[in-house]
Amino acid sequence: MRPCQRAGALFALTMCASTMAAEVTLAAAGAGKELVSRVEAAFAAKTGLRINASFDTVGAQRERVERASAEARADAVILSAAAIAQLNRAGLLDAATIRDIGDVQVGLAVMASKDAPDISTPDALRAVLIAAPSIAYADPARGATAGAHFAKVLVELGIQDRVATKVTVLPFGVEVIEAVGAGKFALGVSQSSEIVQHKSVRYVGALPVPHQLATRYQIAALKDRPNGARLAEFFASDAGQRASRESGFSAPN
Repeated sequence: MRPCQRAGALFALTMCASTMAAEVTLAAAGAGKELVSRVEAAFAAKTGLRINASFDTVGAQRERVERASAEARADAVILSAAAIAQLNRAGLLDAATIRDIGDVQVGLAVMASKDAPDISTPDALRAVLIAAPSIAYADPARGATAGAHFAKVLVELGIQDRVATKVTVLPFGVEVIEAVGAGKFALGVSQSSEIVQHKSVRYVGALPVPHQLATRYQIAALKDRPNGARLAEFFASDAGQRASRESGFSAPN
């Protein structure tokens, strides 16, 4: 290879490495998808880092981080506080970077063109679920927080068998809401932050007491991931907290 060719190849490799380094990888629960999209531009402008995010259920992302080699793990995670605590106990996180994002509620969604039914009491919720022609929620077996909780609520309401034939379990909460918006299901169950971002659906509201479930979400950097730490710190800033509120996370109590 001629000297100029070697120089050109070296420059290309350097540029490629620089491009790869100029990002922060993020493994996030589906509840954080809208939030991440809201902060991408501001974070890039402040740090020069692009967010390379993947989304799945809390359980799937936590297990993915636990199974991955140190080199293959993401720089940061956005998961439920319980999942963050589990990863921290396993020694995978930089504990000093753990930051609260906010709380979300398990709630119901209907198509945007439909009126929101009354689910203000357990009896009202029971009646709505029995009357609904179809219901969808995310797969508890894949670690879906809202799906796992709703499956328990059906048992608590004593209607699990009555609605079994019209319930569909989908892999992911975002898929549930998109399907409701497309008219494939009359009711969808998911986290409030996954519902409010979709203009094709109407957020009916949180499940009534005593069936409510608020889930705290947090961000944390993996150990020895300075770019992950920068992302966690950004979410703790005024801009990050404002984006959290706008994307359906309530301020932590």
